Amino acid sequence: MASIATAFSYSYFIENHSFSVTKVRFDWGIGRRIVFISDTHIDSSVYDVTSLVESIDRLRPDMILHGGDHVSNGDGIDGALDLLDNLSRIAEVYTVWGNHDIWSGLMDKSIIDRVRSIENVYLLINQSIYCDGFWICGVNDPYTYMDNIDKTLENVDSDEIKILLAHSPQIIDEARYKVDLILAGHTHGGQVNIPGIGALWLPLPRKYYKYVQGLFKEEGVAMYVTRGIGTVFLPIRFNCSPELVIIEI
Repeated sequence: MASIATAFSYSYFIENHSFSVTKVRFDWGIGRRIVFISDTHIDSSVYDVTSLVESIDRLRPDMILHGGDHVSNGDGIDGALDLLDNLSRIAEVYTVWGNHDIWSGLMDKSIIDRVRSIENVYLLINQSIYCDGFWICGVNDPYTYMDNIDKTLENVDSDEIKILLAHSPQIIDEARYKVDLILAGHTHGGQVNIPGIGALWLPLPRKYYKYVQGLFKEEGVAMYVTRGIGTVFLPIRFNCSPELVIIEI
């Protein structure tokens, strides 16, 4: 029992607050430094929000991408908007919705309008924005089948670099050969990873289980799946620290 209590205490009080930094580089000659985060789950997590913002600020990003699941339920909307506002003071923020955002009612027009009223914040719902040398493309949540890759890319120049922001890595089949890089979250990296066993649970169809976390380079596309920042169901992380991803292009 003592070892279980120790593991829980570490997972709750230590690992939840220990932001790790992963660096990924693509030699595209664009000269941008992107910080990618996901799954902040502002209302079911115990990490320090101020510390998160300060950690991102220290990385000096040219832009910040957020892969969705800002909230776990509707009670977190105000906190999620405050976080976006604070991040927007560091750099432009591009974001999409995740499944918990959809379930929490964030597709309501009044919420969308509130997000889009924040200066330097761009909410992409099956839309793309040109960013001086490349495109940021954002599909709505694939896990709840709200994504529409064809609509997202309908006005995108096929000769330019395209970065696709999607909540779930299951978008990979539809996006292969259509974009250069997919940035996804949703898995939390398993959130609780037992040595020798791995993730206890993944919110993915079984065919996508291999996309737990990290960089995948496959025919027709590259994809980075982040462990995300927050937690859901249980406010613990074990062998799976929250992750800030620096992407240099």
